[in-house]
Amino acid sequence: MGRILRAVLSEENRALWSWLCVMVLSALLVPAGGLGLASAAGLFAIFAFPGGTLAAQLRSPGAATLLTALALVWMTASYAWSPNRDPEEVLKLALLTPLYIIVPVAAARVRAADLPLARAALIASAVFILCVMALEALTGGELSRSYKLAVEGFDDGRTDLDIRVNTTLSRAATAAIMLAGVAIIMLWTQRSAPLRALAALAGIITTAIALDFGVHANAVALGAAIIVTALAWRWPTLTLRLLLAGLAVFILAGPLLFIGLLALVSPETGAAMPMSWEWRLEIWRFALERIGEAPLAGHGIGAARAIDGSMELRGYEIDLLPLHAHNAALTIWLETGLVGAALVAAVLAALARALPSAETLTRPVIMMIAFAVTVWSVNVVVSYGIWQEWHHGALALAIAAAFIARTRPGG
Repeated sequence: MGRILRAVLSEENRALWSWLCVMVLSALLVPAGGLGLASAAGLFAIFAFPGGTLAAQLRSPGAATLLTALALVWMTASYAWSPNRDPEEVLKLALLTPLYIIVPVAAARVRAADLPLARAALIASAVFILCVMALEALTGGELSRSYKLAVEGFDDGRTDLDIRVNTTLSRAATAAIMLAGVAIIMLWTQRSAPLRALAALAGIITTAIALDFGVHANAVALGAAIIVTALAWRWPTLTLRLLLAGLAVFILAGPLLFIGLLALVSPETGAAMPMSWEWRLEIWRFALERIGEAPLAGHGIGAARAIDGSMELRGYEIDLLPLHAHNAALTIWLETGLVGAALVAAVLAALARALPSAETLTRPVIMMIAFAVTVWSVNVVVSYGIWQEWHHGALALAIAAAFIARTRPGG
């Protein structure tokens, strides 16, 4: 009996059953807006916790592990001088980030014999998500609109109802694109005509939802991810290394890059842009001014939520720092300063240097990881707040899906 219990509770079995459950949850949570992915990823890490594997790795931690821990310590400590006294954001970052890191490690523990079942769950989840998102696109978000009216108590005449619906669905689309992209690459690399046909159909739907729901960031992210994935097919390890190294440089040099960008954009050019993009220019300009006030240590994590600033733009009063700087590099600099930016850049550089692992990072796996990371990176550069836990959970699950989708080394 004890032997059976130990087998059932082994890392490999817990990883499999936890993965099957998280795929069911993802199928429900992604079309609903994706916010629940933070909890889903955290629960997966807890139930599939690979204690033995982690203990072995932590006996001789690599540079990336040590730098990640140091970066988390600095960001958490920065709350001490932040004007934002709500601890929710810093607590989520400090407590959930280790769990998100564990998610791919746990997924990699699924036995080779169990991978077909785990992959089937991934495909089923992705297909369900794409079907629901396609229905939302065709009906103008009718499911989400009905939910907001019947459950959340929205009034049908509320002027911002369509904006709220599109916000929910564009966020859902980001997570859907990451997860579906991994599944599509996996299906295409099987060299089966029916599976490739399914991959092509899924790709068409993914493109459609990236172009819908009133945002541009998902479309840009998908386009960039396709280019990076194509490069990863030709030069897998080099592409992923350059992607991570490029992100490191972008974060470290963020203020200088944006100073140059804003110098190139004339007032006339800004006025010719869609209002949302001209607004971003003003947000970035304001963020650079605030970075100059505390360049070394930053204003503290969460500070963007407390720093006030407004101006009139095209007849509207706009907030110059609406919760975050709408750019990962500027938000990191604004809130954690040069120290925080340098630590994040160092983590990325260490990860780039540590690649690849011959056991797991085969060509298709690298393509999948590059796709997911690119979609995530583009969105946090132009749209989402860098600390938002829902897209951290989405990225963790997408990378975990890449490990679930793995085949033989070199395959």
